[in-house]
Amino acid sequence: GKFMPASEARQWGLINRLTPAGGALEGARALAGEIGINGPLAVQMTKRVIDEAQHWSWSERWDKQREILEQVIASNDAREGSLAFSEKRPAQWTGT
Repeated sequence: GKFMPASEARQWGLINRLTPAGGALEGARALAGEIGINGPLAVQMTKRVIDEAQHWSWSERWDKQREILEQVIASNDAREGSLAFSEKRPAQWTGT
């Protein structure tokens, strides 16, 4: 419960990036842009896991995550992402 500087929190893995003083909004927008270029279905399912996991028991967490992950793996976007990577081109996401 003690306060610590952001640099120490980063060392412990509690935060993943630092911004200069007054740069939090710019940093957040940059991070949002990085997330936004990913497949929409994968982003949606990641958000779902984050939202729902707090209600899962420890014993069911892996099974619940696996159910959600399988939907992403079986998607058109997963195939498109792999193909786009191998062809060295931007992916054309459909959200399906």
